Amino acid sequence: MKKKKSRVPNKLRIGAGIAAAGVAAASLLWMTSGKGKALQVPAYEVTRVIDGDTFVTKEDQHIRVASTEAPELDMCGGTEAKVALEKLILGKPVYMKILYRDPYDRLVSLVYSEKTFINAAMLAGGYSYYARSSPGEIGEELKDATEKAREGKKGIFSASCTQMKNAEKPSCNIKGNTRNGDIYYVPTCGVYDNVEVQLYLGDQWFCSEKEAIKAGFRRPVQCK
Repeated sequence: MKKKKSRVPNKLRIGAGIAAAGVAAASLLWMTSGKGKALQVPAYEVTRVIDGDTFVTKEDQHIRVASTEAPELDMCGGTEAKVALEKLILGKPVYMKILYRDPYDRLVSLVYSEKTFINAAMLAGGYSYYARSSPGEIGEELKDATEKAREGKKGIFSASCTQMKNAEKPSCNIKGNTRNGDIYYVPTCGVYDNVEVQLYLGDQWFCSEKEAIKAGFRRPVQCK
């Protein structure tokens, strides 16, 4: 029986190497190469979403969505990111361009549904942020998606997860920042007003210096 051709988005017209050897195809879709030649592309059924940037196929292959970093499930926005990825791919066919296998044996991939570039969709919605660059124009597209989400204060970049002031508990105004070795900033510190509390990265608000120190944070040298 002749397989029915399925239309695929223009973003998939990136060459023949969409899927790597070692992953069994659940079914076949069709794509058009840059030269206009029809190519069969293996489709994979997603059976489980682990978090906002990792999922599992029916063949028990763990796939890492390339150039995206979603919050851990216990961080601000983590559950929302998982739910968003589930809505995009769970129980649906996806097809991929696998970039490499990471140290955790996951296939780091550009992931597509029939209508959506999944990597870009997760970034554009503010469910994850751009990390670990992808090559060429695709890398620029993904980076741009994060910047637009940040400018639009979407998802993890909204006031729910990225804060300059503690609106919920104004008196707890000590900023714990995880990017430079677990440092805390008091309001009298000169750089205090420039420090964001990015809850999706594990930053915290503290009510006292004693509380911050107990949590493993320290004052930066310039604030002593």
